[in-house]
Amino acid sequence: PYPKLMNSNIQVDMAAAFLLTSVETARAAGVPQDRWVFPWAGADSADHWFVSQRWELSASPSIAANGRAALGAAGVGIDDVAHVDLYSCFPSAVQLGADALGLAPDDPNRPLTVTGGLGFGGGPGNNYVTGSIAAMCNTLRGEPGSVGLVTGLGWYATKHSLGLWSTNPPPQPFSRHLPQAEVDAGPSRVAAESYAGPVRIETWTVTHERDGEPALGIVAGLTEDGSRAWGNVRKPDALRTLLDEDPAGAVATIAEDGELSL
Repeated sequence: PYPKLMNSNIQVDMAAAFLLTSVETARAAGVPQDRWVFPWAGADSADHWFVSQRWELSASPSIAANGRAALGAAGVGIDDVAHVDLYSCFPSAVQLGADALGLAPDDPNRPLTVTGGLGFGGGPGNNYVTGSIAAMCNTLRGEPGSVGLVTGLGWYATKHSLGLWSTNPPPQPFSRHLPQAEVDAGPSRVAAESYAGPVRIETWTVTHERDGEPALGIVAGLTEDGSRAWGNVRKPDALRTLLDEDPAGAVATIAEDGELSL
């Protein structure tokens, strides 16, 4: 479980904007050249739409495909990217992005946000990425010639976008890529609806009451044939096991009513 302050905060009052023009228009409007920031390349795709069908709940083939497409189009590698802002609605979204792009989560020389993240800079539905692009522009102006990477995310870590930016003109004309076919061709799971029987625990979370007491455990498990089933945990001792121990890979049983026994 993530504490509240590690998640996106909807109680915000803020705004951001950026202007996107041609070089000719910017020059005609008198915008100083040292304020220019160029989009280099972008990519958009979505992971398997239903969470139950995703091959791994700890990976995002969509973010990985977007990264390969945009970086390849720009002719740079991830080590050439100096500044990063990963969409940060909750910690696992940042972890998914970092893993997919090959970014170290704890590199002091390349933190994973230039805005502070959604806990501080824009709640869900508040167009955070406009703010992160604006913040990235300011960061790049302070280090001319460096390259920045910004990602956006929607739904259940489903829809993903990625863009590369720099004060230098792009080495290739700007291009937008849609590697959806590559993502769709990847492996998927079958959702084992109304399943009862043994599962191997894949992952879990525990919801809490306002007083901090654990209320409900939600567990994803894989059946013998590789399908994904879901079970609930309500017994206090089992909830404590989910909170205090690491049952990943352990065998559990889902009853007819959906209750999971560890």
